Amino acid sequence: MSAGDKQHSTVRAALLDDEGDLSLEFEAALVRIFARFSSSYQKRFPDARASGSNASATLARPDAADVWTEAELDAFSTVTNGGALPQESKDEIREFLDTDEEGNLTFSGFCQMYHLQSDNDANETWKDLAQLGFDDSLQYKHQDAQQAESAAPRDEGALASSSQAYKQSGEKGDE
Repeated sequence: MSAGDKQHSTVRAALLDDEGDLSLEFEAALVRIFARFSSSYQKRFPDARASGSNASATLARPDAADVWTEAELDAFSTVTNGGALPQESKDEIREFLDTDEEGNLTFSGFCQMYHLQSDNDANETWKDLAQLGFDDSLQYKHQDAQQAESAAPRDEGALASSSQAYKQSGEKGDE
């Protein structure tokens, strides 16, 4: 077996468990991603490092007070998709995913978004994870994350397709 064959035969970590819920490893990755972009989380945990060479091994789970503002959602979208989300996608996220009273995306809503995307198009989730510095075993690799910040733009419809799937389901979940 050549080195190239070994790369293609690498088994990826499970995004969803046998019951269809987020796997523990994937949820831990989502905590790190959410913390990286949430200023409210960073204010509560100023010593926690979600990215960079001194990234903390384990981060506290965000609570209801930890949210992503529209600017933070755009910062995330810029890293994963190369640009800010269209306003229509932001409106759909507010309508169909868990948000606070001001319309900021909660960690629960962020998990809903990735649960939907992973269930519908796991490859898109893996593209996002790679852009954010995670390997196939869902381990965070800070060098990759720093490179992702300067990577070329990708398809801007990825997050929009997640919120569109929620729109089609017709209900706002509360995981």
